[in-house]
Amino acid sequence: HPLNPEDSDSSAGNNSDNSAANMWTEVDYLYTRHERVLMLLLAMQFALEVLYDIVYVMRMKDGSSVLEFMAMYSWRVNPKTPEQLFWVIFVLQVGYSLCYYGIAIAAMWTKRPKHYRLFANFGIAGIVGLVLLAYVNKFNLIIFFLHLLTYIYARFLQGLTASLLLLPPQGQNQAP
Repeated sequence: HPLNPEDSDSSAGNNSDNSAANMWTEVDYLYTRHERVLMLLLAMQFALEVLYDIVYVMRMKDGSSVLEFMAMYSWRVNPKTPEQLFWVIFVLQVGYSLCYYGIAIAAMWTKRPKHYRLFANFGIAGIVGLVLLAYVNKFNLIIFFLHLLTYIYARFLQGLTASLLLLPPQGQNQAP
């Protein structure tokens, strides 16, 4: 019973298609699990940032932030100047947070590597911004750590989404 060359080619082709489909399924499953972890990290980070902002505003309203800042740097200026500086920092921080979470939602919604890259780049900008906040005594280590973790996850998910784009989709088996 001789082997038909066409039979062996189609058999190898089907194995290749099944292998690619299985690989796509595994990478998609891995992506889905890690996406859930990222969502959990972002939810915790958002909750902590909201609490941080509430405390920030309360300390601005009672004047303690300005007094601490002036005592720390021994500035002999009108207290309105550091107060205005703190309000500008707060507005910039809230604006950044809105963009940051908007980009995070877009990245998870679209599953596009370029959106995850943008999210990671925004994360690095946030990390640098948090380090700079240490100079005005507004550094929060927990939020810094969560920003760092979400940056790492964004880079990881960028790679996974790029892998998903390179693999043929699961339902796209070629007919003979």
